[in-house]
Amino acid sequence: MANTYKWVISGLHAKIQEGELSNVIESVHYRYQAEDADGNVADVYGSVGLEAPDADSFIAFENLTDSDVIGWLEADLDIESMKAGLDAQLEEIANPTHITLSI
Repeated sequence: MANTYKWVISGLHAKIQEGELSNVIESVHYRYQAEDADGNVADVYGSVGLEAPDADSFIAFENLTDSDVIGWLEADLDIESMKAGLDAQLEEIANPTHITLSI
């Protein structure tokens, strides 16, 4: 079974008022997670700053969906590189090459 990936939106940082627009999302805090067939999980955490919205394409916060936010993230981030990094983390979990020792 191939690794599965999912987004977790940790938070949205918004400007309360910008002209006529309210709750204008300025940045998205996220986790991108991968899980392998054995249930091992790896994730990466980050944030993406957003451009000021165009009033014509602005989505009011109460109408905002996970799909909208994920679309913003996927437009800004190198998803294939993120997947490769997560796959490497999962490989290290499944087949460790290092351990921590203490005396």
